[in-house]
Amino acid sequence: MSNESLNRTSKNFETPTINLDVLKHKKEIQKSRKVCFNKLSHKLHISQKKDKLRNTVIICSVFLSIGLLGFIVG
Repeated sequence: MSNESLNRTSKNFETPTINLDVLKHKKEIQKSRKVCFNKLSHKLHISQKKDKLRNTVIICSVFLSIGLLGFIVG
C-alpha cells in the first residue's frame, strides 16, 4: 500500500465516541435480609415430616414384599 492510500483511509476513519460512565461499575449497596426463624423452623419441620413419611413407606414396602414372597414360596 502506498502512503496516499493509508492517509486517505486514516482521514475517513472516525474514532467512535465511548461513554466512559457506562464502563464504570456501580457499587450496589447490599441490604441485609431479615430472617424469620418461625418460617425456617416451619420449613424444617415440614421437610422432616416428609423424610419420616418416605422412610416409613420404604420400610413398609420392604416388609410387605418379603411377606408376599414368603407367602408365595411357602
